[in-house]
Amino acid sequence: MPPRRPSILVTGASGFIGQHMLQAMKNDFMIYALARRVPDEPSLIHQPNIVWIRADIAERSSLESALGMLRDRGGVDYVMHLAGFYDFNYDQNTEYERTNIVGTRNVLEQSRALNIERFLFASSLAACEFPSNAQVLTERSPTDAVFAYARSKSKGEELVRASSPHFKTSIVRFAAVFSDWCEYGPLYYFLRTWLARHPKSRILGGRGQSAITYIHIQCLVSHLLTIMRRSRELADADTFIASPENPLTHNELFTLATKFFYGKPRTPLHVPKVIAYPGVVAMDGIGRMIGQRPFERPWMMRYVDRQLRVNTSYTRRTLGWAPTDRNRLERRLLFLIEHMKSYPFEWEKRNNKALKRFQMSPNARLYQTLDAVRDEVVQKTLDTLDDASNRAQFEEYQRLDRPALRKDLVTTFQFLSVSVRSRDRMSMLAYARQIAEMRRSQGISQEAVRNALLAFGRITQETLLLRPELKGMEQEIYDEISLTFQLIVDEVEGTFELLERRTQAILTLHD
Repeated sequence: MPPRRPSILVTGASGFIGQHMLQAMKNDFMIYALARRVPDEPSLIHQPNIVWIRADIAERSSLESALGMLRDRGGVDYVMHLAGFYDFNYDQNTEYERTNIVGTRNVLEQSRALNIERFLFASSLAACEFPSNAQVLTERSPTDAVFAYARSKSKGEELVRASSPHFKTSIVRFAAVFSDWCEYGPLYYFLRTWLARHPKSRILGGRGQSAITYIHIQCLVSHLLTIMRRSRELADADTFIASPENPLTHNELFTLATKFFYGKPRTPLHVPKVIAYPGVVAMDGIGRMIGQRPFERPWMMRYVDRQLRVNTSYTRRTLGWAPTDRNRLERRLLFLIEHMKSYPFEWEKRNNKALKRFQMSPNARLYQTLDAVRDEVVQKTLDTLDDASNRAQFEEYQRLDRPALRKDLVTTFQFLSVSVRSRDRMSMLAYARQIAEMRRSQGISQEAVRNALLAFGRITQETLLLRPELKGMEQEIYDEISLTFQLIVDEVEGTFELLERRTQAILTLHD
């Protein structure tokens, strides 16, 4: 008999890193690919060694139900937890807590029942504060950066370490991950700016000495595969760094990029930090007002001319791994720019998709705002239903118990939020059928339920349209809110009619 393939559960499997991992493992592993949506790549959808599982890691019951099949089969050998949320706003976002912390806790809890050999956790060097000029980051450096994404990764590492008594764990702190198509948001923005013919294209903040480390996706894949291949030789709990040691400065990147693009390097214009900071603040303020914030944000100014240097000697020695020279960004930059020149449409497609990881998707922005306006919308709806001037329209609802009605509205709003976040209205429609059955049992007419739901939808839409953070998203609000309520109403009406036919059929039988 052929040897048994090792099995692995990969969260965030439809993401940039996840899809590359699946491509590398599909012939040698039995893969359970967990994601909120399937990928665009057809070869991964119809691969016989890949089973796709749709679930939201932050929804405990959803995740537990989705992984029931794996528990019944005796579990898996590895869990690779790649799922996570981040954007480039530097602002607090409920998704950091929801996905990066609660989601990680849920995945860890479910992994206890999967009989795994090792849990691999995708962390980031960004979770560590930039060291002073005389110091470097190592695998033992604290995760002490203070912005929201960094704090969520720090908490994730803490949760993983706390789970080490239950299974072996490996925390991997990634450098900035790129491919031959770029696909790393900030690098894409740099190239797009520097290689354009306008005055801003030659401007570098400070002395141009800002620097981080970059790792090619193929080197990262090799790093993670090495951990699994050598799992039995490794410590039960450890932290590794997936990164080259030498960072690339903006000056170095600018020189190489312009040389490869124009045939000779251009000379950058350095803008001192004291001048750059007010300009960035002003541009960001204008961007907020018009709903189109620029890439440059005020928080970036604290990192001007600072460098993220690392010492990965422990990782290299322990794993026997190192990034290959041919995949260094200095060498791959030529391939990035060749793709940019020769395949501009594919280049833009791939990088705009990557940027969505930094710039929150419309559905994520809608979900976040829905969370913020829930109480306001519920109260406005209750006031509308109670208004004496609306008595003819909502008289039947005015007889209902107020606390119970408020609870029902909150539940409906929560189902709406879930449908927006997941882009899946099926649970919302299932709940609409429950609404119809409940209201009919209470003696509420189909027309009254229809009017109440349409009022609820109208108030939700109007409230969202007034929010400045959703400026320019009128179409998305219509698609995700108005159309959803229209579908709810249609489902309610259909359920009322079905229940009425059943009642008439029963009466006919009795006659």
